[in-house]
This record gives sequence, C-alpha cells and structure tokens, in this order.
Amino acid sequence: MSSPPPNAAKLPLVFDPAGLQADLAMLGSAEWVAHFNTGFFSGDWSGAALRSVGGKDGAIYADTSHGDFANTALLQECLHLQAVIESFQCPLRSVRLLRLTAGSIIREHRDYDLGYDAGEVRLHVPVITNPQVEFYLNNRRIRMAEGECWYLDLNQPHRVQNRGMTDRVHLVIDCQLNGWLRDLISQGEASAGEESSYETFHRQVLQEPALQEELIGITDQPAFIQRIMGLAQLRGFSFLEEDVTAALQSARRSWMERNIL
Repeated sequence: MSSPPPNAAKLPLVFDPAGLQADLAMLGSAEWVAHFNTGFFSGDWSGAALRSVGGKDGAIYADTSHGDFANTALLQECLHLQAVIESFQCPLRSVRLLRLTAGSIIREHRDYDLGYDAGEVRLHVPVITNPQVEFYLNNRRIRMAEGECWYLDLNQPHRVQNRGMTDRVHLVIDCQLNGWLRDLISQGEASAGEESSYETFHRQVLQEPALQEELIGITDQPAFIQRIMGLAQLRGFSFLEEDVTAALQSARRSWMERNIL
C-alpha cells in the first residue's frame, strides 16, 4: 500500500512563464469574474474560466450538476495555456486563472470537496507572482515560483496574502486522480514549508516572561490581536492580523482534538 502524499510537493513539470504571461496579457477586463466566495477574501480575487461545466464562459465554479466539463472559448485563444492543459494525462475538471490583486487577502479556509483520498486534487501553476506573496498551508509558508507546478492538499487550512505591488495570477487545475497523476505526485519534491514571521514572534513570547506579562489578562480577542501587533512591530516583526487569527484558530483546533475528539 502506497504512503499518502505530503501536504505540498513541487511536481517534476516546468512551464515557460513568458508564454503563459503572453496569453494572460490578451485577457480583457470582461474575462475576469469576481470570486463567488465573497466571505473568504478582502480586496480583489477574481477568475477567468478556461474549462467549465458545458464550456460556459465566465463560470469559475465547479458545479457538475448541469453537465460535463469542457474547454471554454477563451482557452481556444490561449495557445500556451492550452498546451499546458493538454500535457496532463488525467481527466480534467475545472481549470481557471485566479487573480489576487496587490494588497488583497484570501482568508484561511479549507476546500472540503478536494482530497487525494477522495480522488480529486487541485494543482497550481504560478503565472505571475512576486516575493511578497505569502501562501500558507497549515500555517507553513509555501514558496511557489512562476512556471512551477505544485500539488497542494487544500483540504487542509490555507490562506494567501499578496503583500506585493503586483498581481498574483495562478493557473488552477482540478484533476481526477489516475495512475499517471499518482506517479507524478510521488515523484514530486515535498515541501514542509517555512515558519511564518508570526510563529517566530510567538516563540519569542514563549521565551520572554516580560512579553507574556504584556498579554496576560486580555480576554477580548480583537484587543488581544491588536496588542500582539503592537508588541511585534516594536521588535521589528512584520505580519498581518490574519496571521494571528489563523494561529489562534489552529491552537483552538489542536485543543479540541486533544480534549474533545
């Protein structure tokens, strides 16, 4: 019996970013549709459908109740993107370009309809990114470069913060698992991710009683978060309120697993 895949792995596939970016440059504003999960983000998160149910233009969701997936007319105009998609030797479902503009945030969430054990996984190919894009999976930062292809277990808690000055656009491919894709994932380079700036600060708090005293007794969560942000800034740390919120949620999940489940 094969072992389960890691939470994140860079697959042995590399695509030409310049070609993908040339296709991206052809898209006008009409091709981009605001993401439907409005409660999950702040700023501008939008998508352009390349493969959808019935090949419908502008349909960036993965609802299969009204037919099978097919390529959209937009994909027919994007030859480089089309070549990438055709290189996958497995059944494809939804394929989209997803854009997160500069300064925008996707809050922590889980995609419960995806999973290796469920037979459907989501792959990411960065088309345009910047060093200030922070993608966190289980509170570990995963760095993905343009043209790389990544398997990510998005059934796990994840979030994205574009702290840069340029947009972040990924080609997002939903695939049904078959032997070819399982072999590809098994050949991937696993990544455990990096510690976030908040986690580094948290370790410092645990080591310094004086810092702990600054936080003891604050029961209001917004006030607690603001106090953490202020103390961190004084010590040269740079992270967002979302980082603190995600860490508190993770701690709460761990407590429940130990004491309830």
